[in-house]
Amino acid sequence: MSHSKSRQILRAIVPLMWVVLAAGSAVAQDKMEWFRNDKFGMFVHWGPYSLLAGEWKGHRTPAGDEAEWIMQRFNIPVKEYREMAHGLNPVKFDANQFAKLAKAAGMKYLVLTAKHHDGFAMFRSLVSTYNIADWTPFKRDIAKELAEACRREGIRFCVYYSHREDWDDPGGYGNHWDYDPAKKDFEKYLREKSLPQLRELLTNYGPLGLVWFDRGIDTTEQAKRFIDLVHELQPQCLINGRVGNYGHELLGDYQNMNDNGMPTGGLDEYWETPQTLNGTWGYSKFDQEWKTPANVIQRLVEIVSKGGNYLLNIGPMADGTVPAPSVAVLEQVGAWMQKNGESIYGTSACPVGQFPWGRCTVKGERVYLHAFQRPADGVLRVGGLRNEVRAAYLLQTPGRKLEVLSQSGVTGVRVPAQRWDAVSTVVVLEVKGKPESEPKLITQGSDSPFVLDYLGCETAGRAMKRFNRDGKFHIGRWTNPEDQVSWNLLVSQPGRYRVHMRYAAREASARRKYVVEIGEQRLQNSVETTGDWYQYKTFDLGTVTLARNGPLKVLIRPAEAGTENLMYFESLTLEPETVSGQLGRVGRQ
Repeated sequence: MSHSKSRQILRAIVPLMWVVLAAGSAVAQDKMEWFRNDKFGMFVHWGPYSLLAGEWKGHRTPAGDEAEWIMQRFNIPVKEYREMAHGLNPVKFDANQFAKLAKAAGMKYLVLTAKHHDGFAMFRSLVSTYNIADWTPFKRDIAKELAEACRREGIRFCVYYSHREDWDDPGGYGNHWDYDPAKKDFEKYLREKSLPQLRELLTNYGPLGLVWFDRGIDTTEQAKRFIDLVHELQPQCLINGRVGNYGHELLGDYQNMNDNGMPTGGLDEYWETPQTLNGTWGYSKFDQEWKTPANVIQRLVEIVSKGGNYLLNIGPMADGTVPAPSVAVLEQVGAWMQKNGESIYGTSACPVGQFPWGRCTVKGERVYLHAFQRPADGVLRVGGLRNEVRAAYLLQTPGRKLEVLSQSGVTGVRVPAQRWDAVSTVVVLEVKGKPESEPKLITQGSDSPFVLDYLGCETAGRAMKRFNRDGKFHIGRWTNPEDQVSWNLLVSQPGRYRVHMRYAAREASARRKYVVEIGEQRLQNSVETTGDWYQYKTFDLGTVTLARNGPLKVLIRPAEAGTENLMYFESLTLEPETVSGQLGRVGRQ
């Protein structure tokens, strides 16, 4: 057999070997384990739009607009955009530089835009010649080179694929200037381009950490075709939360925040926030508003402290160069991560929340205090920590123990001015047992209502604090009486209160019974349908009397076992009708 023939056979076999390895390795393990551990990833938005760099025929993309959307923003005809795309020739591209930069920054996974909304593929595709290897003078497979470089550096290679939006294809969504929407054949687009290209990505590039879909898709059935294909070819590959309709139930393995989004408080469902280093995702020569290293580090800490992952974007230039400010920022972030990565990787959300001076993360029996600023008196105060503190020290000097103070249930740590990191100084608390917090207390001081929502609540059983792009922050996934959500109130104004509940419920949940317990008082009602998915309505549940000052527990649960989600709960309001005593102010702590 000739050497060339052998090489051809190897080229055909190796991708299949990768798929077999991906399917067969660690099947019994939790697919999400690496994702929960790694925390920090690099997003790469790159395509023909990078060649335009935010400008088309003398017109700039509007300030704050995304350069990768330029084709749609200016309704660039497909013929003209395709002609422009012939000029994409990233001769300075070095896959090793990308992978090494991600590694140097402390990032553990990399997500390449294999196809963005403009329909152009940054990989060699047999489905469409409109790709980097066949359509441009570059003639190389960007995705292949990045996948190999990432493997050498120990970075998980992942792909972004715009499965619904495609401005180049007559059947894809988004192009209303070249194609008549009434004549769109979306099924043909799915069948002949979108799904086949996903198959190529899952087959030809080794094990993928995850596939990052975008812009949602109309129906659950359509989304499941993409999910099933991933599960068939790479069962260990994760799927992000944007695979399905944004307004429907989560179909992916984890939830995505909005672009550059951040939850106010922690969630029970695992999540990731995609953010970018400046204002745009694709490269724009006009956008030089770069985040500082301190800003990136503090965002990373805040996201991890609330239980999420940080996917931070760079937008390479058309020639393959990573903009110098991006490199400078990421290298400085990496210098901090080299010293403090222990307080990020493998950690989880801190049960005691956030503080005026910073945030915290936890791992095992350690609490990592991330101080963004040093208090004037040099004491970091941590309220609500139930655990005994055995030792405290700076992460960088574990041999030098710090003084631990305790007063009125508040733990304090006296921190030195020396060896202080102005970006984020990490103090380690070694505690007895798994870190736990005192119940959050919602206080009252006037005739304003108690508004009880996902902030300040405790969930039990399978009830979850969740996020949905349409549903926003809510409680869901509760089916049985042990699935509960509760709040601890401190009543200072006894009297009669009217109770309102705001929720969304589909027909499948209608007539399910639920219980609202307010102290010793019990209200039972049946769920009323509100319409489709997250269409919230407010319901009057009647009145209760809060007879005395002091602590009060409020709890909501299904009244009986069932198979359907009880409701998508948004809030419970206790509105004072009459109160006794002096009126002050209501607030949440």
